[in-house]
Amino acid sequence: MSRRRGKFWGALALLLVVAALVFYVWATEPVRYMAPAAPDASVRGNPYLAAQTLLEDWQRPTRRIFSTGALFPLPDTETTLVLDEYRGELGSGRIDALFDWVERGGHLIVAARPAWHYAANETGDQDEDDDRPDNDDPLLTPFGIRAVAVETDQEDDPFATLMDRFQPMQSLFLEYCLGDSDGELAPQCEAITCEAPPLPAPAILAFADGPPRQLRASPGQALQHRPTDLLPELPFSKAGNAEGEQLIHLSWGDGQLTVLAGLALWDNQHLHYFDHAWLLEQLIGRGPVWFVQGIDMPPLPLWLWQHAWPPMLALLLALAAWLWRRLPRPGPQWHAAEADRTDYLGHLLALGHFHWRTGQSERLTAPLRDSARRRLDLLHPDRDKALTLAAERLSLPEADLRDALESGGDTQQPRPRDRQQWADRIAILQTLRSRL
Repeated sequence: MSRRRGKFWGALALLLVVAALVFYVWATEPVRYMAPAAPDASVRGNPYLAAQTLLEDWQRPTRRIFSTGALFPLPDTETTLVLDEYRGELGSGRIDALFDWVERGGHLIVAARPAWHYAANETGDQDEDDDRPDNDDPLLTPFGIRAVAVETDQEDDPFATLMDRFQPMQSLFLEYCLGDSDGELAPQCEAITCEAPPLPAPAILAFADGPPRQLRASPGQALQHRPTDLLPELPFSKAGNAEGEQLIHLSWGDGQLTVLAGLALWDNQHLHYFDHAWLLEQLIGRGPVWFVQGIDMPPLPLWLWQHAWPPMLALLLALAAWLWRRLPRPGPQWHAAEADRTDYLGHLLALGHFHWRTGQSERLTAPLRDSARRRLDLLHPDRDKALTLAAERLSLPEADLRDALESGGDTQQPRPRDRQQWADRIAILQTLRSRL
């Protein structure tokens, strides 16, 4: 009866659980929501990860280059090179190699240096600064191309700048705005916390046989092209807005050169804007695409090792030899032998106390008792007569000798009452073994 009742209650509990699940599914509705999350480390460390993923889908292998040693010697002309603005001083030899590579059929996409390299003077006339050496970009100057700063009529708000730099202050200000019951601060709060900074109009790339394409313009700078004596006239296409050109595409020899005001249109945040993905597809060829980032001058130790490793290795060996001769080399150290501080008698006393406290006294007295019995057997074959003779020779009571010899083991003699009685019996056994 009890077993049937247990099965009944178990089945009832299972039905209740199933009913609760069915009611939960029926009475609730799943809701999806988006929560801000920090991007993965691979995304933070690679601004062109989205572009590389898109190119891989288009069967275009990609690669990231961070040094001139990895870029030179240059790849075949089927490869498209994308150079960012932070490329340092390449040197005349490497620039000539890039020019020759473009003339042989390569496609070089390069971002112009930031506009602050070519900032106008106080009068706003940039012609007076054209001959300044720091205005030269050896990679683009032969083509008469450079970036220029674009002045905007909007004045920077010091309070808004301070709010952007200090996030805790922005949070406090937002709480203050939300707690405003009169509504006097609502327009100012909305302008500071909600309105995005104005962006320049998109650049328009027009085609005769297609619709115009829009590109994101780089805020604060544009491209400028002027004919040069080396290349007075070149057919090129442009993309720009009212502030200036944002893209200049040149055909030179069998290759092509595309100059952009900035590469931000292909980073992870802006690749999906306007026609940026379309432009990337139009500019790349059928081969690999290399993103060249920050090929500045390598650190001095690395540069020295790349160009003068034999002298550096010789200096390191000479330094090691000098240290070997100059550093003292002591022999083996002598340590005085420490005095033996072992208290052997104290050790024996502690051992005996431990066996007595744990009821293992027989482990210590059994070997001594067996030795005393063998000596007693040599005195006379009869144990009683041997005990009598031993008591006479040792001047000890016969009863004490019998108790010491017959206690312990499988005998019925009681265990010693205390440690003193146990010590007395051990002394008797020791006397039997040593004096008979």
